[in-house]
Amino acid sequence: MTHLDLNLIRVFVAIYETRSVTQAAERLDVTQPTISYGLAKMREVYADRLFSRGAAGLVPTGLAEQLFERFRDALATVESTLEQQRLFDPALSTRRFRLAMSDIGVLYFVPPLLRRFQESAPRIEIDIVQIAEAVGEDLAAGRIDLAIGHIPALSPQIRSALLFREHYVCLMSSAHPTIGSTMSLKEFAAARHVMVSSPRTGHFLVDEALAQRGVNRNIVARVPQFTVLPPLLSQSDLLVLLPSRVAELYVSQGGLKALDLPVELPDFQVQAYWHVRHEYGAANRWLIDETVQTLSKL
Repeated sequence: MTHLDLNLIRVFVAIYETRSVTQAAERLDVTQPTISYGLAKMREVYADRLFSRGAAGLVPTGLAEQLFERFRDALATVESTLEQQRLFDPALSTRRFRLAMSDIGVLYFVPPLLRRFQESAPRIEIDIVQIAEAVGEDLAAGRIDLAIGHIPALSPQIRSALLFREHYVCLMSSAHPTIGSTMSLKEFAAARHVMVSSPRTGHFLVDEALAQRGVNRNIVARVPQFTVLPPLLSQSDLLVLLPSRVAELYVSQGGLKALDLPVELPDFQVQAYWHVRHEYGAANRWLIDETVQTLSKL
């Protein structure tokens, strides 16, 4: 009888998700020869090459594609039962967690999170990364533990928890040359707008909602990050739409004002996201609970 132990399945899933023997070894914290040996055993069991070398890394065969779907779900089920029995002591843990968010998320979420983690888990490490287009795949593969923001259209295997509801306001120079303490629809439409092309957020839905109401923005510039906005706006006649909490933070720094929009837009949800396979792990459960409790108070 052919035996296939859990470690071989872990090796296979790690290779499939990273497309690299080296990265699979780093993820599982084993040597590269261990990964190579495990792959050789899997090839022997299934009488299939499983992976071949390609320009961008290892390329799975047709059989490997089929096996991955089954192995991934089976491994998630088994590991979730093991994780439930593992103890996690935040006060002593030195674990590293990876959180994904936009640059305005870093500005708004990271300070209260780090204060909270310093109190309850002073030895853990936190890596903050930019939300990528493949955020759902990053969560599934374990490359990130948690994503925070407004991220529409993720797979059913991604779980979420509501942090708070938000709405957009219009941010501009406090000495804007034509707009005073209120803004009309005509002024809004005629003004020069800057748009942030931040990946994998729901902010692009703003223009869809405006278009449905017959309003088009005069977008004259696009920038890759939100953090460049204060100096850009304070020295120009440009406007930008921002979530109200972030706009208030910028206003508090001086030189800017935030006005209500002259057209009603729907609120949106800011949430924490994680993959179902990590739902019951003690460490991940702690991270989720601490993050939700901390940020839902903002």
